[in-house]
Amino acid sequence: MEKFRAYADSHTGINLFVPAFVNQKISPLILLIHIILGSLLILIRIPLLAILILLLKTLNALKVDSLNQLIGKLMLFTCGFVNIENQIPIQDKGGQLILSNHSSPIDWIYFLAQSSPNFATFVENGDEIRYQMLSLNQVLKNLFSITTVQTGTGVYLNQVIYQDKPTLLFFEGCQTNQLGVLSPPRQMITELQKLGQPINIYVLTYPDKSIFTPINTTRNGLWHFVLLLTNIWNDLRVVSQEFDTSKDYQKLISNIYECEGLKIIHQRYTVQTEFLNYYWRTSSGSYIKLD
Repeated sequence: MEKFRAYADSHTGINLFVPAFVNQKISPLILLIHIILGSLLILIRIPLLAILILLLKTLNALKVDSLNQLIGKLMLFTCGFVNIENQIPIQDKGGQLILSNHSSPIDWIYFLAQSSPNFATFVENGDEIRYQMLSLNQVLKNLFSITTVQTGTGVYLNQVIYQDKPTLLFFEGCQTNQLGVLSPPRQMITELQKLGQPINIYVLTYPDKSIFTPINTTRNGLWHFVLLLTNIWNDLRVVSQEFDTSKDYQKLISNIYECEGLKIIHQRYTVQTEFLNYYWRTSSGSYIKLD
């Protein structure tokens, strides 16, 4: 919409932060059926998810993380993700970075189910980018958070890569709406070039664009997750490629995402915070129709 133009990409006009769904009219009968079935599903799913999360936290507190993948898969199934298209397991080896776009709380659960990697995120440290490893409690908290950026001093990229397991980093730094992806920070690309480490690039896309979509950029995270659980099933498509090294990581990442129809938008993830402040201040709560 016109009032959000200041937060859109100046070259393409694409705004990655507005809601991904459209203000579609649903017939009263369909909506009623969805509410009835969804309410029953919520009564079943929320207790199951609570049990799985409690089990996950308890086992990890006891330093037992061998069941993380199994619990992650059960969480995906409980959320209605039965068949995930083009699912490719991550090679469970240290010293490797996993880069992925980020548009849904399900993304965290998906990677937990894949290989239970170490999770890392950006840290705001003045004009420089640093990184921070996330504890399991922080990962679970991020299920209901739109932004993944932390505050603090942080560490350098090599310090989060050289671990005993793969390290996942959502390179956009926040959740976007899949109209495109935010360009990876130049500083991160420069560090990758120097390190020359193997990377896995993942493209996660959700076809549902209804008000019950897994994609979330502006909603309260907990309320969004509840609405997500009202769907009988949910769809997720995954494409991934592994590279030992590259002469041009920026071009490599751009080519993979653009081949999947997601244009690279050259904005910083910090724009999201500015947009959200403006969105919540000016919006009456009605969702925005995307033309």
